[in-house]
Amino acid sequence: MGFCVSLILIIKKVSLMKNLLGIVLLGLVVSSCSLFQKSSMNQEEIDAMVAENEALKAKVAASKDLTDQLALARQQADEAMIKLSACEDASKSKVHIIVGAFKNSGYANDYSAEMKKLGYDGRIIAGPYDFNLVTSSSHESIRSALNALGDVRESVIETAWIYME
Repeated sequence: MGFCVSLILIIKKVSLMKNLLGIVLLGLVVSSCSLFQKSSMNQEEIDAMVAENEALKAKVAASKDLTDQLALARQQADEAMIKLSACEDASKSKVHIIVGAFKNSGYANDYSAEMKKLGYDGRIIAGPYDFNLVTSSSHESIRSALNALGDVRESVIETAWIYME
């Protein structure tokens, strides 16, 4: 019986030594890992990175504000056009969705051809201040133009707008 007790104590000591050896090896591996070593950056470099990060956050916030303002302006313009449509006289004007405005007629011709390839009207009309306006479609009423404007903004160019002759 004494032999069995001695054997059990020896096995426990060996097991304890294995565990201790495992802990020591783990400590060596962790201490050599680059994640636990001191950063090679000094405080000035860290401060510069923090300042750059804050500047980028400010730019992103400003961009979101401008995007929101643009969306609001478009919504207000569309609402104004809807109010105008209530009092329009269809016989007096033609309504166009404009996807491009060019001073250079060659650019207007190229963009018109591109619009025609996409299946749109692509007609060039004379605009104010000698601009050549490229249309995606023309309509008899503002209401029908507004219905088509959303699709054009989604599929062609988000800055499309309505022009009345």
